[in-house]
Amino acid sequence: MASSAIHTAAHGFRPVRLTLARELRALTKSDLASRIERTPSAITQFEGGHVRPDAQTLKSIALALGLSVEFFSADVSTTLIPLDACHFRSLRSASQRQRRQLLAQAALLGDLVGLLEHEVEFPPERVSEASQVASVEDIETSATGVRRAWGLGLGPIPNLTKLLENKGVLVMRIERSIREVDAFSFWHRGRPCIFLIMEKQSSSRTRWDAGHELGHLVMHADAIPGSPEMERAANRFAGAFLLPREPFLSECPRRLNWPHFFELKARWGVSVAALVRRARDLGCLSEATYRRACIGLRQNGPREKGEPPMENPRLLAEALKVVRTDLPIESVASSLSLSAADLFDLLALSDEDRTLLSGTA
Repeated sequence: MASSAIHTAAHGFRPVRLTLARELRALTKSDLASRIERTPSAITQFEGGHVRPDAQTLKSIALALGLSVEFFSADVSTTLIPLDACHFRSLRSASQRQRRQLLAQAALLGDLVGLLEHEVEFPPERVSEASQVASVEDIETSATGVRRAWGLGLGPIPNLTKLLENKGVLVMRIERSIREVDAFSFWHRGRPCIFLIMEKQSSSRTRWDAGHELGHLVMHADAIPGSPEMERAANRFAGAFLLPREPFLSECPRRLNWPHFFELKARWGVSVAALVRRARDLGCLSEATYRRACIGLRQNGPREKGEPPMENPRLLAEALKVVRTDLPIESVASSLSLSAADLFDLLALSDEDRTLLSGTA
């Protein structure tokens, strides 16, 4: 590593980039301090902008975090995303360290979108067209209004992830190693963002999570996240959006007819568990029947049969493909002061996309 590059990076050190890097690697200040043989208070001083690390210390930090020294002085308008701006699922079981790691990834993806927007025209966001709602009936009306505004009609949505991306939502994967978070959503630089766990064995649940997070983006943009009432409202929105009232009422059985419910799952791409909940919400099943259905579903195990195809996000991968002739992946990564491998991991790209974008096809 050239000595001049280290000194240049140390001179241009930006505290926010150290916080971003540390949280990206899921380290506490004490963790990082131990790795570079400094005190946690020294890391606090660096991140607070009160003290600037010298060249040797910055080199040690870069090595400890597996990033280039240039990362810490990059002239990128990175904005850290506060925890209280996000609607997290499974908030209680997820550690703050995991949540901050996910938000660090999201901040870097925001930088990537900002870079690519100079080269590619992204779909404009159309989520903010809807207004906040309060009552259950308002939720039903709001979900129907979003469908109407987006020209969806009242039938099944073939690919919800593709639809959201076409409406300007940034949809991204959550690392499979982070099991304690199902999904989360937030607004970042005027763009709605949804992060989802994506597993082939529960693709219908992923679709439901996407609908749930869309509900937060539509209804709770200015609300403080975390209340049980908002979670219930987002669930009701997901049901109303994925299973519109009128067609669902005409198709839903009035008793526990399991073969019929699995037929509805194949048609609407929603889990049987979600279908029976929607049936309860609309009065097709009594509370007692609903509880009996839940017991039956639990006894059959956590995985339902007949899962729909997985819906993978494509927006950023396709944008990178469009610009790859004039802006190779190495150049994109370098602009963010990342390696191509780090960028691939950040995007959770398939092997096929990695091969194509790296030019080794």
